[in-house]
Amino acid sequence: MDVDQQLGKPPITPKPHDILWFLDGNVVLATDTYLFKVHKSLLSLHSSVFKDMFELPNIGHESSNLEGPGRSDTLLASLSYEGVPMVTMIGDKGKDVAHLLRAVFEPDYYHRDNDETPLEVIVALLLLSTKYDFNVVRKSVILHISRHYPMTLQEYDALYINDPPMFGKERRAECHFPLLAAAVTADVDVLLPGLFLACSEFGIDEIFSKTQSMTRETQRTLMNGRESISCAKGDLISSLSEQLRRYDTRGKCQNETPCLKEAYFRDTGLFVLLPLGDAIGKKAVRSYISPICRGCSSVVARMIDENRAEIWKDVLSFFDLSEWEQWEDFQAKLKVIVES
Repeated sequence: MDVDQQLGKPPITPKPHDILWFLDGNVVLATDTYLFKVHKSLLSLHSSVFKDMFELPNIGHESSNLEGPGRSDTLLASLSYEGVPMVTMIGDKGKDVAHLLRAVFEPDYYHRDNDETPLEVIVALLLLSTKYDFNVVRKSVILHISRHYPMTLQEYDALYINDPPMFGKERRAECHFPLLAAAVTADVDVLLPGLFLACSEFGIDEIFSKTQSMTRETQRTLMNGRESISCAKGDLISSLSEQLRRYDTRGKCQNETPCLKEAYFRDTGLFVLLPLGDAIGKKAVRSYISPICRGCSSVVARMIDENRAEIWKDVLSFFDLSEWEQWEDFQAKLKVIVES
């Protein structure tokens, strides 16, 4: 029994979609809210799942489950609709299927360079293109998302500083958790490092609030990664303090008494919780190092940036993604997906 029936409401009867109802269509796709009358040939061309299904003899026959891995719980060949074979898309929301089908049937509906595409469209395309193997759509949306979750520290810093709007949201931060959930569900490994990193930059309470619908394994990976990054920044403080004591400031320090001999970190508890984007050398020196001269400031900023670059290299291992030893491997895997 569905929720509407439990509440005493009449069940929703799916209705033909205003746009995706072609008079010459030869198959009807049924969802919870919409019916889509479309063309088998185009679906088969773009989706291996539909291609395999339409090659079976039971389409249009009464209540025949589609056999095969990943098929019986995804599509159901049902009664015909107005003489046209009908297939029920189990568990898929009508509005999400509409986004997918419009991306397939309307060339101008989705462009991977359009960052104003609403977040709900991006999530729907990623999930359903993976589920039904719409390979072209899947590649485009993965590449689109990946541009917002950089593979180099320089690209990360540029995005963090500018913080441009993304996917119809004024703040990029509003996109991170929905995209992480979708990437985990769709098993798109190449998107996980950047998404885990972005989500780890929130406070603990907010992380738990926004990950309620995610698996415990995903929550564990996220929290462990967050803790590992904080520990790495704590190690940065310890190693930097030792480096400062040993550094020869001759020719650098502008004071009679060398600054670095007495320099120290302030508010270390806050520093270890900073996002990597706020731990940039010059910014960290201004906010978290005791007053030092300009010459010594440049030295300390460079040391912080060098240590920060080492933390970036370890991000993959922090989130249990050790199969990629370097970010270059991550870039290569993304390239394989796009070129496949």
